[in-house]
Amino acid sequence: MSLPSSPIARMTKAYRHLERLTDIIRIMVKFGFGDLFDRLGLGDILVRARRLVGLTVTDSRPTRPRRLRQALSEMGVVFVKLGQYLSTRQDVLPHEYIEEFILLQDAIPPIDAAEVSRILAEELESDAVRDLSETPLAAASVGQVHAGFLADGREVVVKVRRPGLQKQIDTDLEILAELAEQADRHLSFLKFIHAPDLAAEFRRSLNSELNYRREAVNIERFGRIYARNPDVKIPVVHNSLCTENILVMERIKGLRIDEPQTLRQEGFDPTAVARLASRLALEQMVQIGLFHADPHPGNIVVQPGPTLAFMDFGLVGRLDRRTRTGLLSLARGVVRRNPAAVVRAMLSLVKPDEEPDREGLEMEVEVFLENHVTGALKNLRLGQILRDVLELMSQHQLRIPPNLLLMVKALSQYESLGQKLDPNFKFVEEAEPVVSRIYRRRLSPGFWLEVFSRHGLEALGFLENLPAELGPFRQMLKSGRLQGDLVVKDVDKLSQSINQASYRLSFALVLAALVIGSSVVIHAKLPPFWRGLPILGLAGFLGAGVVGFWLVWDFLRKYKDH
Repeated sequence: MSLPSSPIARMTKAYRHLERLTDIIRIMVKFGFGDLFDRLGLGDILVRARRLVGLTVTDSRPTRPRRLRQALSEMGVVFVKLGQYLSTRQDVLPHEYIEEFILLQDAIPPIDAAEVSRILAEELESDAVRDLSETPLAAASVGQVHAGFLADGREVVVKVRRPGLQKQIDTDLEILAELAEQADRHLSFLKFIHAPDLAAEFRRSLNSELNYRREAVNIERFGRIYARNPDVKIPVVHNSLCTENILVMERIKGLRIDEPQTLRQEGFDPTAVARLASRLALEQMVQIGLFHADPHPGNIVVQPGPTLAFMDFGLVGRLDRRTRTGLLSLARGVVRRNPAAVVRAMLSLVKPDEEPDREGLEMEVEVFLENHVTGALKNLRLGQILRDVLELMSQHQLRIPPNLLLMVKALSQYESLGQKLDPNFKFVEEAEPVVSRIYRRRLSPGFWLEVFSRHGLEALGFLENLPAELGPFRQMLKSGRLQGDLVVKDVDKLSQSINQASYRLSFALVLAALVIGSSVVIHAKLPPFWRGLPILGLAGFLGAGVVGFWLVWDFLRKYKDH
């Protein structure tokens, strides 16, 4: 027997979550949002929810964004997290909604220490953590943090996930996914945001935050990056005591980073702290490609040095090489007030569903640069400019990668923190030397050696797999299943072009092999040497230079002939 295919049946997965869905709609009706569910084709459940509410709603005087925030807060963990996630999505929500959603807090009473001890004993099957603090250091909707000690006396913090949370979250995420499908079908004004993709991205983000093993991996990765950096402290993770529900790591103490008066009293220079935080943020985002995405003051403390100690790595952003290159190009285009360069960089950061109106976009960018980038660069607010650029991209329905939005939010937090530490602090002034250093590196032989090596290996891998890829095509030719009429003019000329292309490809492969081989020789430091450099490696690069010069010269000669 097949299940009914009505919207309600699809929404409730054969009525499995009908009670919870009714509860969600009841809350939305209470805060004045019942019309949305009517438009989604859920009229029957809406009538039932209205009966439960008694046709009364909360005072309608608060703004619509504030009422939506209140509704999300009342609906529980998943919807609070959804609001917090959407507060990073300038491409989805208007500014007034984002400002409200930033205020969403996990206002749930903490579980008592006895329950935490029970969870630890059940998960770890031992008294590995002792003397657990009665009062949590922090408590949120997903989990809470307690202080404790290991058997050898080392101080640790223990992060424990609330029991029984997963089932509720799975139910709400399933309902949310179906609501997104319905919204995509019925609400035309939401088409450009691709609600199902947005729901899927939120699901991945929340599940990652729920899994403490993933957070442990994030902490260890940052630990390796900053292992020899005296400016940064990353807590040590006790992996043998970590599970999906429990995270045990070194306890780190220090001064809150957002209290300049306290910092001064303890002998720190708040401006130096602001500069260090900004430099580290920029290096993580633009150079490393892995950044702490939740830098609120409770997650960063200051130690003597100054040294910044980062905590809570549940939310980490990643930017691939292409995105980082696009960001650098975008910054360069803005600084040079070049609309065409800015548009090229914007389009390199996204995958538009349709080719945008480049001419119209360039005109808007030109007006944007005239209005925003005037006077001295040091007076610019980098976070605000990036937010406005993303908003402009959103207006042209360009789909912005979530991690890029997360980066802009984190960068804005760092900029606000710098202003709090020192009202005269200019984030752009700190960004300029970092960006310049990265650009200088791109002009160095080492950078291009890395690029040639990487792409050379990719080319060799492609050629290695080429026979297997062409196998089915060859079989079709042999069996006679590939048929067609082919009319070729100037066969001799075509044959000559094919031969020339083959020669060029061969030389390109030789060039790649020379670059890769020479790189290996130089890094291995194989004798004999000339001025401290391996002669074989130098000879290989010289040969690669000759081959490369010939390829360029041959291409230009043929291009000129045509």
